[in-house]
Amino acid sequence: MQHTASVIGAGVVGMATARAMQREGFAVTVYDPVPPGDSCSFGNAGHIATDHVRPLARFDVLARVPRMLTDRESALVIRWGDIPALLPWFARFARAARKAEVARGEAALGETMPHALPAWRTLLGEAGGSPLLVEKGSMIVYERKAAFDASALERTIMRRHGVRLEEITGDEARRRAPGLSPSIVAGVYFPDTAHVVDPHQVVVRLAEAFVRDGGRIEAAKVQRLVLRDGRIATLATDAGDRDAGAWVALCGGVDSALLLQPLGVKAPLTSERGYHLMLEGLQAGFDIPISSGERAFVLTPMAKGLRLAGTVEFGRRDSPPDWYRADRLLTQAKVLFPDLAPGPTSRWMGRRPTQPDFRPSIGRVPRVDNLLVGFGHNHLGLTLAAVTGLTLASLAMQRRAAIPLEPFAVERFG
Repeated sequence: MQHTASVIGAGVVGMATARAMQREGFAVTVYDPVPPGDSCSFGNAGHIATDHVRPLARFDVLARVPRMLTDRESALVIRWGDIPALLPWFARFARAARKAEVARGEAALGETMPHALPAWRTLLGEAGGSPLLVEKGSMIVYERKAAFDASALERTIMRRHGVRLEEITGDEARRRAPGLSPSIVAGVYFPDTAHVVDPHQVVVRLAEAFVRDGGRIEAAKVQRLVLRDGRIATLATDAGDRDAGAWVALCGGVDSALLLQPLGVKAPLTSERGYHLMLEGLQAGFDIPISSGERAFVLTPMAKGLRLAGTVEFGRRDSPPDWYRADRLLTQAKVLFPDLAPGPTSRWMGRRPTQPDFRPSIGRVPRVDNLLVGFGHNHLGLTLAAVTGLTLASLAMQRRAAIPLEPFAVERFG
């Protein structure tokens, strides 16, 4: 008899998990009131950033918070009016910025990143989505030699954790990215990173393959996990109760904490808001993601145009968008590419599920026999979605995970 499983969430992590569990022989149902990929997964930067082994929870970032409060041009901003609601989260952020915790996070991500791209090759290949994946690396460029030199420690830490990189001249950066400004003095090329040309289609392809092979997607919101005899027995949804099956995988993004709270599990998630500006139909003269070392944003060439992304805004989930955060990206992009001549543009804002230590929660939930979690991926949702899915599927099959689980344990917050 085929075992059944439930996945909560149809974003990139949820659909990757559903597909991975289906590959193991489970009959899987996905629950989400929003169609696959239409939430946070829709508008990400498309960067499979395997070079990102440093969590954002660090004292050098914390030290910049006072300036963030007054500088509207900062790549990372905090809304004044939302500060009281965010204080408990930032208190945990400060604890996570301790040297030992940062080192722990770097080690965990350093061990995990080598599995990220192979996992995507597997899942996208089986779903007929391989053409969406471009494996040509990525580049960071610098306008000032002082900024390049100041990032030397960052590169040392990356190398320590297995990240391959090449330090290049401004001329070499311009050769790799025609149109790049003469003001660029240096760059760093990462050969082992990748990007996708349509993040939304990545999720759609996974969903189509999942349904084709017998999976079910139900447009229902899970409101409560019903525990019975140490197991999740029932999912209480807005469409009625559903049998949970042999395993439940909670991949519900920012909503995950609400479902865990009645079980006594704390998940201090905040909604870290990100914006993008899409330059519709614009064909870039380069074929890899290019980030600004000073301005902290990325330009990603995609099938439908050039995507500018990378801003971070901390605020309450229900605060209205500040579209200036998206519009400013075009001004920043023209500094790097002075001849950029965009036509139509579109804007987007999404809510990244982020925990104070900037590590996701991946693994089993203590004292609940059949509950798995995969949420809180912050900027690394696309990067780590496939390896998260394969990891949760391995745990459901009682196999040892390929990545370290203890640093990602959901119970680390109490």
